[in-house]
Amino acid sequence: MISWFTRHPTAANILMVIFFILGITALPDIKRETFPDMDMFEVEVSVPYPGASAKDVEDGICTRLEDATEGISFLEEQRCEAKNNVGILVLKMFEQGDINQFIDDIKTEVNAITNLPPDTETPVIRELGRTTDVVSIALSADLHAPDLKTYAEDLKKRLLRNPAIALVEIEGFSDRQLRVELDITSLRRYG
Repeated sequence: MISWFTRHPTAANILMVIFFILGITALPDIKRETFPDMDMFEVEVSVPYPGASAKDVEDGICTRLEDATEGISFLEEQRCEAKNNVGILVLKMFEQGDINQFIDDIKTEVNAITNLPPDTETPVIRELGRTTDVVSIALSADLHAPDLKTYAEDLKKRLLRNPAIALVEIEGFSDRQLRVELDITSLRRYG
């Protein structure tokens, strides 16, 4: 094929012009987005249970939520997390399903649960959104880690003043710790 195009350079030029014209005609149909549309496929059900331990939340909330939502159409996965004072169930839907119908089915099943513990509050059902990194910024300086974290937090505050920036996350630092040191003589004086 290459040898044929070398003997017929006009054919190669015509083929190149055809590809160029096809590219120009396809240009308006190319989808360009800064923030692409993403379909959401997860719903979160959180049930506050004030004063309850994680074990009580597991027994009183998670088990009942999982049992009630088990038969929902297009349910791909469910996972429940029992924490102190709250149970959080996340339901993932197959992509073929309709998210609005999926949420309605979840609301119906959760509202039908009659045997939740009496101290639980009203369940909150919400669609989970997705966020993806648009820009990552790495900070580096000849500073101690706490000072660098303070600088990163200050930079975060300045960035969030811009209305076009909705979310800024700081990663790579450990949580701050409060350290209290007391004088030995004062400790002995107060026993």
